[in-house]
Amino acid sequence: MRHHLHIDPFSGVAGDMFLGALTDLGVDPDEIQAALAPLDLRPAYRIRTRRVQRHGIGAVDLRVELEDGHTNPGAPTHTHDHGGSVPTPTHPHGHAHPHVGYAAIIGMIDRLELPPRARDRARRVVTLLGEAEARVHQKPLEQVHFHEVGAVDSIVDLLGTVIALEQLGIDTLSCGPLPMGRGFVRCAHGLMPLPAPATACLLEGLPTIGVDRTGELVTPTGAALVAGLCERFGPPPAMTLTGVGYGAGDREDPDVPNLLRLLRGTRGGETRDAGPPPPPAPATDVAPAPAPAP
Repeated sequence: MRHHLHIDPFSGVAGDMFLGALTDLGVDPDEIQAALAPLDLRPAYRIRTRRVQRHGIGAVDLRVELEDGHTNPGAPTHTHDHGGSVPTPTHPHGHAHPHVGYAAIIGMIDRLELPPRARDRARRVVTLLGEAEARVHQKPLEQVHFHEVGAVDSIVDLLGTVIALEQLGIDTLSCGPLPMGRGFVRCAHGLMPLPAPATACLLEGLPTIGVDRTGELVTPTGAALVAGLCERFGPPPAMTLTGVGYGAGDREDPDVPNLLRLLRGTRGGETRDAGPPPPPAPATDVAPAPAPAP
């Protein structure tokens, strides 16, 4: 029996939404913070969660509170804002937090006490994100320095999600079609079209669907997690559902619940007795087919 997780990104996906939905499935955020403690990230932070509702659906809103006084639900390209064509950053980066290079984040992964599967997943996600940034900026991978993704909160979202998957014992992942909105987003390099350039690179080869909504629906962190973790894309596979989790985006959308839904289940066996098979259908009087003419 294998434990499967299907990502239902009907309103998009971002790193904080992913980690929030995993906590809704039962992951303890304090355990995530403890697992990340060896990194000694600065400024110091605290993972906070609260119960919220989006269109009447209960969900977990996960935020990373920084010691410097900011409560950052996401970096500039991670605002997951549906309220306008140019989301306003809640926490501009570059003045307080140094940009972190690809090699530095790989070094962080290697310092963590992770089982081989989790370590491989983390390295794959970060490498895909680094390769996308390198392609956009036309630099070698080793020279890539993350801006928004290099902030403390985004590192927590990326690595915390991988750790949470391991704590839940998730063996395989799948994802539905990813929605693409329109408009622009401000980031460290200025005004960028949506999907953000790095996100567009990460979505190559994945099923997407254009939606008539303004704002960033899939962030670079969310795209990297989906591209690096999922083995299949499309509708959920056949499985026995064992849990449903919702992670909330930062803003309210009047038209669509700003949520990420995760469907957890088992494949390859039943988790409970499904009961006896149904009785056969009663026989009906049907005239036999005429014999073929000689």
